Amino acid sequence: MATNGNEINGTGFGSRGKILIVGAGYGGLATAIELKRKGFHVEVVEAARQLTTQGDIIQVGSNASRVMSNWGNLLEQAVAESAQPARMTLFDKSGKKLLEAPLPTEFSGYPVLYSNRGLLQRLIFEEAKTLGIEFRLGKRVKSYFEEDDCAGVEIDGERLVADAVIAADGIHSAARKHVIGIQQHPRSSGFAVYRTCFPLECLAKDPLTKPFTELKEDLFHVWLGSDVHAILFITVATQSAVIFCTHKDTYEVEESWTNPGDLHDMLNVVEGWDPIICAAMKAIPPEKLIDWKLLWRDPIRQWVSRTGRITLVGDAAHPHLPTSGQGAAQAIEDAATIGALLDKLGKDNIPDAFRAFEKLRYERTSLTQRMGWETRHRWHQTDWEAVAVNPEFLKMPQPMWLYTFDAEKYAYDRCDEAVESVRKGTPFISTNTPEGHVHEDWTVEMMMALEKEQAKDHFYRVANK
Repeated sequence: MATNGNEINGTGFGSRGKILIVGAGYGGLATAIELKRKGFHVEVVEAARQLTTQGDIIQVGSNASRVMSNWGNLLEQAVAESAQPARMTLFDKSGKKLLEAPLPTEFSGYPVLYSNRGLLQRLIFEEAKTLGIEFRLGKRVKSYFEEDDCAGVEIDGERLVADAVIAADGIHSAARKHVIGIQQHPRSSGFAVYRTCFPLECLAKDPLTKPFTELKEDLFHVWLGSDVHAILFITVATQSAVIFCTHKDTYEVEESWTNPGDLHDMLNVVEGWDPIICAAMKAIPPEKLIDWKLLWRDPIRQWVSRTGRITLVGDAAHPHLPTSGQGAAQAIEDAATIGALLDKLGKDNIPDAFRAFEKLRYERTSLTQRMGWETRHRWHQTDWEAVAVNPEFLKMPQPMWLYTFDAEKYAYDRCDEAVESVRKGTPFISTNTPEGHVHEDWTVEMMMALEKEQAKDHFYRVANK
């Protein structure tokens, strides 16, 4: 293939091949590390000029920490800076305790972490640099291109060419249009969330919240109301407090999807609620509050481009609502899966590897995406009669099929079957979902139509165990 002075040809970088990754979020960084571990030459293009350490809480399930356990001593560092609450306590809006649900701190020996989003991303970034992964920061991709034997991106008039491109460019993914051939905008989920992370000492001024500053163990409290839920999370290791308040969103998607939050507006949402959560909200430093639009997309079956040289991962393929607790974990599972498939199939079979990746991952991520809506719906349209009979109706799911999963092993074990399905056009039966599960396609419209109806068991596909 011909190159010119402004074109960098990736095909000369080692016998395993070169992979370009777009995006240095959790999906992009994890994929870069997994491919580097398997001997590929990896380069990451990221629009941000630097990765900040700002952010609030992100859940990292044991299905993800299992993957991270292969990344030097990163997991040990992450555990030291993360929370591992032993329980989640749910209240109604008046402060009446509804349920104290145990939270396993590990599955199969791998921890469940609640980490500071920015700090953990920085740890993973530093591990990637230690491995020798190349980064181009402050570079926004202008376009994607591909041929039968290569793919690449254009940035600032320069064409970067490699054996394949993995697009981890988030919910606003530009690669998604290239892959599926049409422009699809993210959809509002009907809700936004006030979110903040601030020093724990800010809670010391009010007698109602001062006890939170003296805790010796991590705390996870949730208050429930109609179309609203509020979360207070205390991380002892970092002496930080996180507050979320999910509320109805009346703005259009085209408007800014993240705005500075107004504390007065936030307090109006919980007017008359438990004085403890209200007092905690009043302690928020105003400059630390944002109002974050919760966007999502319909699950799509096509993650791979026409020639099979470009694939989507993470939020670009399957954005999750925060109530799933699985956005980062599923992106990291994606990374382990791609790493295993490309390791086994090699650069000469990249299209088969990417299409097998799609087969292995679609049904599982479609279900975990839906799980986020289901948990939120249980909390927002609560069937209080069902709760009175069985408070565990409100639990956040932590099922064994999800948390004990080994994405890398599953990919190695089922690679040949998935490739055969790709090549012959035959059905592939996923076994990384609950036993007996039968996949059903769903859309944002279908879920939004159920928003106004009170929670009923037949709405749900994931048992909250």
